[in-house]
Amino acid sequence: MLLLAICLAGLTPGIATALLLRHRGWLLATAAGLAVTLSLPGLLLLAMVAMPPLGYLVAALSAAVAVKAYDDGQVFVGTAWALVVVTAFACAGAW
Repeated sequence: MLLLAICLAGLTPGIATALLLRHRGWLLATAAGLAVTLSLPGLLLLAMVAMPPLGYLVAALSAAVAVKAYDDGQVFVGTAWALVVVTAFACAGAW
């Protein structure tokens, strides 16, 4: 349930942007909403590149969540978190 709340919080700026720009046309509003929504993960990636300790912290926490997901039998969720670990290490410059 908390993961759903976090996902909705990540989508909220994009939805708000689309609703505020809907008077200019739905195509422009949708494009702006997608751009805002996709910029948040990009900002996190840039932050991990600029500050490697953040990348190591994200990798460590993601590894703990991945191990917990594997223990619970959620293979796809664990694999997704393992990909986050690899991405965070790559952004931090470990590879």
